[in-house]
Amino acid sequence: MTTGRWISWLACAATVALMAACGGGGGSSGGGTTPTGTTGNGGSGGNGGSGGNGATAAKSYTVVMSQTSGQVSVGSSISLTASVVDNNGNDVTGNTSFVWTSSNSSVAAVGNGTVPGSGVVTGVGTGTATISLLATVTGASNATTALPQVSAIITVVAPGTRTYSLALPYPVLSMTDGQVLPVTASLIDSDGADRSTAGSGWNWSSSTAAVQVTGAVNVGMLRGVNASDTVAQSVVSVSVTAPDNSVLTGAFLVSVAKAGVASYRLVLSQNGAQINALNVLNGYPQVYASKVVRNDESDVTPDFNGLWTFTTTSPSLAVLPDGATRLTTVSTSRPNGASPLQSVLAEFASSLTLAATPRATLLVTEQPTWALVYNGPQPLVVPPGIGATIAVHLLHRGIDEGISPCFGSWAWSTASSNIILNQVVIAPNSASITPLANGPFTVTARCTAGPEAMPVSITLAGVVQ
Repeated sequence: MTTGRWISWLACAATVALMAACGGGGGSSGGGTTPTGTTGNGGSGGNGGSGGNGATAAKSYTVVMSQTSGQVSVGSSISLTASVVDNNGNDVTGNTSFVWTSSNSSVAAVGNGTVPGSGVVTGVGTGTATISLLATVTGASNATTALPQVSAIITVVAPGTRTYSLALPYPVLSMTDGQVLPVTASLIDSDGADRSTAGSGWNWSSSTAAVQVTGAVNVGMLRGVNASDTVAQSVVSVSVTAPDNSVLTGAFLVSVAKAGVASYRLVLSQNGAQINALNVLNGYPQVYASKVVRNDESDVTPDFNGLWTFTTTSPSLAVLPDGATRLTTVSTSRPNGASPLQSVLAEFASSLTLAATPRATLLVTEQPTWALVYNGPQPLVVPPGIGATIAVHLLHRGIDEGISPCFGSWAWSTASSNIILNQVVIAPNSASITPLANGPFTVTARCTAGPEAMPVSITLAGVVQ
């Protein structure tokens, strides 16, 4: 597994802090920093600004802590991370040192993570603790800038209690003036189930006018707004009330360039749909696709021909990327029967010719409490005029439990018009496929499993040929 430069845990909320760097004194009267976290446009000729006396403009930084409140059970751990971006939109997390502390180590202990920006919080005893972070950026000529302290409130609950996390696809995001982009947040519980539809009070907001955001439940529609030559920035936040009435807030920094300046984002997907979370079972690797998309929605992955890096907070997760196809295989060595383990997988794309360095993250659950698997060939090939019958299996922490935990709640569906899909009555975990025309298709099996009432599903891709 290739080790990357950093990783981000996206789950709950954001804290923003700005600090003018050393050099170019008096920049507040020219291109200084506003309280909202965006480089100001006070004029080109102020003292220490970008014009006038020719002095170098002071550099400012924004530190976004991805979680300001969160949950962990006793004996379990979660990863907190922070991202630091300068006022030009450059991600400088890799040039920043971080020191984490806990206000009550008998409730929650914290230590520096193995990658820049990460801290590992372990539940010790029930209660609440404040996890604080001090970040120091190392800039040009090794000059350092200490940023104001940020913190998160962590609630530690009893062992075995279900907790929730908020998964977002981007730790930081670049956009261009006028660009409209949907961003999906997913509410994932500690069993690995997507509980987004069970969340209530979804709310999206933006800290500045640089990003206009409207939300439809867990999907935020972002619009970049910036007509100036200076990069504008905003922190976009999303909050939701989980089924246990805890409120989670996730956030990420968005930098917006003027029209005509290209921006890039890294998109991770399965079966053509973007993903921000992934469940992996021992013996059943998951494969996802990666591509870099420009603000005009063009696929520009070939332009990112530098070193792509991957890193994860889990010691049992293995990542095998294929640089030729941009398909990544994720597997786990966590033993069958073990309780679920959640971590973050981060991917970072680089180019030999472009300065952009987009990254994306996945919230990965190893050995989810319940999961559906398919043991047949993939992709599924169905001969014309013949058809096929397929079956999926239900696993409990990697152990086959038959179909009884889902009996009565099985459902099959397809959005493809070139097949007819019928569930097998005597074997509800099976379905017959009748081909109507050649071409690709997808089918999805769903059920509600076990006493946890965990919604599980699997989507299979196939082709009639």
